[in-house]
Amino acid sequence: MEKFSFCINRLANAQVRLCSWVMVALGLVMTLVILVQVFFRYAVYMPVPWTEELARYLMVWMGMLGAVAALRQGSHIGVRVLVERLPSGAYDYAVPLVQAAEIGFLLLLCWQGWDFMEMNLGQNSPAMEIPMIIPYTAIPLGCLMMSLNVLADILQDRWPTSQGSDANIAAGTLAPKALGQACRLEEE
Repeated sequence: MEKFSFCINRLANAQVRLCSWVMVALGLVMTLVILVQVFFRYAVYMPVPWTEELARYLMVWMGMLGAVAALRQGSHIGVRVLVERLPSGAYDYAVPLVQAAEIGFLLLLCWQGWDFMEMNLGQNSPAMEIPMIIPYTAIPLGCLMMSLNVLADILQDRWPTSQGSDANIAAGTLAPKALGQACRLEEE
């Protein structure tokens, strides 16, 4: 099982590196597109209609890919109000529940995103006339990639490997590392 954990964590690390590079490329393209839009609108007085639409779709993709990278690094926002009120031993039981809830939510969102993508399959965007499946694919793909990150976190918790992230996704959602360590210290 350690080998499986190693492979999944390695795959999750590779996808985060890929997402980071793609986000940089999309950010550069979006910046150039917005500069073209501003130049043509205010200097030439002839707005280019497709620039705003392209910038919007690039931002959607950047948001989903950024969510993948942020989840792997434990940078997503967390709500700690419930965990701070848990008894000292309950922290270790809460982490698997949060991990299961995260995967359940991401798979539900992926399923709904897939339905939304299929619903708009034959539609083209108004300005660029590209298939709307291109921007809508960001939702299910991002959710599947985030699910892989949570799976890697689950495996890393049970079968730690050198490829695993020390972000501890569920614990990051529940509480900062200091609170997690404090709960464990109280048990001992």
